[in-house]
Amino acid sequence: MKIYLVGGALRDKFLNIPIKDKDYVVVGSTPEEMVKKGFKPIGKDFPVFIHPDTKDEYALARTEKKIGIGYHGFKFYASPKVNLDEDLKRRDLTINAIAQDEDGNIYDPYNGQIDIEKRILRHVSDAFIEDPLRILRVARFSTLDEKFVIHKDTLNLLKKMVLNEELKSLAIERVVLEIKKGLEGKKPSQMFRCLCECGALNQILPGINPNKKTNSDYVELGLLIEKNIVNIAPDNKFLLILLIPFFSKNFSTNKINYSENQEKNLLEHLRLSNAHKKLYESLKSEKENIDNFFSLQPKDKLDCLNRLDFFRRPEITFAILKMLIILNTIKIKSLQSDLSSNDDIKQQDDFIKNQSTVLKKMTDLLNTIIELSAKKKQSFDSTMDGDQIKMQIYTERLMILERLEG
Repeated sequence: MKIYLVGGALRDKFLNIPIKDKDYVVVGSTPEEMVKKGFKPIGKDFPVFIHPDTKDEYALARTEKKIGIGYHGFKFYASPKVNLDEDLKRRDLTINAIAQDEDGNIYDPYNGQIDIEKRILRHVSDAFIEDPLRILRVARFSTLDEKFVIHKDTLNLLKKMVLNEELKSLAIERVVLEIKKGLEGKKPSQMFRCLCECGALNQILPGINPNKKTNSDYVELGLLIEKNIVNIAPDNKFLLILLIPFFSKNFSTNKINYSENQEKNLLEHLRLSNAHKKLYESLKSEKENIDNFFSLQPKDKLDCLNRLDFFRRPEITFAILKMLIILNTIKIKSLQSDLSSNDDIKQQDDFIKNQSTVLKKMTDLLNTIIELSAKKKQSFDSTMDGDQIKMQIYTERLMILERLEG
């Protein structure tokens, strides 16, 4: 029985990235022996065990064979006879096919360390094509470092896999998880470049990217996230991907119809939480009012804030403001691509800065409203019914907005 540290922990070590999890492969053992040594079995499809003390995962060395469609369409063979090289060969990329024994010796039969040094994402074997999840994993791993490039042969395999349409067989939860991990990487723009170049984005999120002309909008989203121009929660970054069609110049000028049915089907497919559905719909419906908030009359401002549920859940409105800074910037950046003169480009840059200033100014205003509302002591007549109480609250809030405008 021999134990090896494998996969992501070694990859991240060589990349000088903090190691989050450690996975081990066990060669020359059986499930019975692992249980006898105190390991807890957790694997349903193949023998995986949890260490009784460290809680790290230990998997028996195994090979695999494609027998069906999709991520789960594999038959695994785990045996004491399976050696380390065979186990590493079934892995996706050379950078993930490295092992280290308990004495610190490195085993790298597929030159993963060289590819890490050169920042190349390269498949281990032609069996790579059998698992559609690897399309998303390659895209996600490209965000680990700005210098990573996908080997041309691996990119050709990604394109071929997309044409096979097995991506449609993946559980949407796994798709979303991989994308969210990529959004938290160093270079999420590279994830979008990969997904757009191989044609995967529209297949995993049907309808959002029907034309190659829109690719730049998703890459721009990645670039803005990298620059961290506003601090956006991870789940909300994913919502931005879904909202780009409603802000993109490329959708409007090319008259691409993102129908209500397409949108409804996609949202149901993604199984968004009620909170994120509300955030998504509120941003779409109130975008124009927020963009022109300081031009609205006090009553219209208050009605907008009430529709956003601002006084009960102000964090939702603040999240929307941050997301709008990103989305409006993407739209203006896409318009810049059609500009020829430096004066026009400077004018657009000034507009971007102005939009950001307006939204930040609105954030300050809303914080002031919260402070003033908190200081206002509510007093209601005992004879008042619910509607009368609501009207009094509405009137007092309107007075605050009128005072701030004055």
